[in-house]
Amino acid sequence: MITAGQAQIVTNLSSDFNALVDSFVMTGVSVSNVQYTGDSSSIGSFSDDNTSNLDIDHGIILTTGTLTGSPAIGSPVSNFASTINSQPGDSLLDLLIPGYLTYDASVLEFDLVPVGSVLQFEFVFASEEYPEWVGSSFNDVFGFFISGPDTAGNYYNNMNVALIPGTITPVSINNVNSALNAGYFIDNELLGDSNFVFDGYTTTITVTVQVVPMSSYHLKMAIADAGDGFYDSGILLECPSLRSYMPTDIETANENTNVYPNPMRPNSVLTLNVLQAGPVRICIFDATGSVISTFNENVDTGTMQVPVGHLLNKLPSGVYYASILMADQQSVIKLVR
Repeated sequence: MITAGQAQIVTNLSSDFNALVDSFVMTGVSVSNVQYTGDSSSIGSFSDDNTSNLDIDHGIILTTGTLTGSPAIGSPVSNFASTINSQPGDSLLDLLIPGYLTYDASVLEFDLVPVGSVLQFEFVFASEEYPEWVGSSFNDVFGFFISGPDTAGNYYNNMNVALIPGTITPVSINNVNSALNAGYFIDNELLGDSNFVFDGYTTTITVTVQVVPMSSYHLKMAIADAGDGFYDSGILLECPSLRSYMPTDIETANENTNVYPNPMRPNSVLTLNVLQAGPVRICIFDATGSVISTFNENVDTGTMQVPVGHLLNKLPSGVYYASILMADQQSVIKLVR
């Protein structure tokens, strides 16, 4: 249960867009040509530290409002975030909602090259337009648009991949709410969250795109107000979560990739040699890319033991992966259970 004494979600402005995107990359993806378009106060990083009901600990935030004004993103849901930045909208977002104009667009885009045939990442969409404006013309819009070759020999031309899992339906206020696709919706007003201002938001959703290994792609992530410039919305991208892999294996350039242990036992541990003190993030996921668990910890130099046997003990036999990010190194470990 969240108490008033806990710390709030913290946001930090950033103009180092390359660093933001670098923090987004987990494994198997190289990025370049990072660009941001929008108000300088609408993009940055966030950290949660388990203070809200979000299950994303930290990442990138893009908002149609501001990270510096009042109320703060990390303030109680009883507050109301509505900032007019007097910024233009976005033409691709306009196409998603024919007949309506967009305003205050916040757009992050970059080129990428995946090593595998699957590209994935996680996000949460949040808005002050929940629940009052569900079904209305004030339908803040966002999209993740990818361009590049598809696996059938054709071409993705700004295809929106921000979809409700297992469907071709875009994630939006009108498509995900307490009445429609409610399993992907969290009513933050009902929870009375004292640490996250938006009235409603989605569960963490995984984007999955079939891609051609080692081909070039362009990814554009955009959010904007629709109908007017009021009532802020935001996209929270989990960092790191952008990854690429083959469906039956992980391809990585790191020479330290190995299999450990084989077979897994309940008491098996993964021992890490920490050469430089600082944050360590470990993300364990299965062969489909679904995240099973994550660690975030600041550690000193020395050895660190991760109880992988305990974490995987109740899961089916198979191949799993641990993506390990330290202050001075990165690796992917294959775990066989």
